[in-house]
Amino acid sequence: MKIGWLLLSILLLAIITGCSTTSKVTKLGGAEPISTERCEVQIVEKATPPTLPYETLGKIETHVQRNLFFGGRASLDGAYDELRVKACQLGGNVVIIDDHIESSASEFSHVHVWATVLKVSQ
Repeated sequence: MKIGWLLLSILLLAIITGCSTTSKVTKLGGAEPISTERCEVQIVEKATPPTLPYETLGKIETHVQRNLFFGGRASLDGAYDELRVKACQLGGNVVIIDDHIESSASEFSHVHVWATVLKVSQ
């Protein structure tokens, strides 16, 4: 009976820790948040600032972890979705990807992205 509880505990722990997304947001500017329903954020993978006037609103560091058996593989698309949400909360409309790392170990895959959020004047 103890073996059954141990296996159940291990399985539950694997499910709980198998998928996660965490973000650290550092606010630098003072724009108002934009509701996610009307927020459009452009992701730019090259770290070149736009030619239009802009304000730097913040930095975001996002880490996505997935378990192959319980959540699939971590991808840049999943990280980009998180970056869009955080950019809207900062009031930004452009996210510049400063750097990213993709890795996997055993059944876990990870994507770690560092980005800058801008408010570009249209």
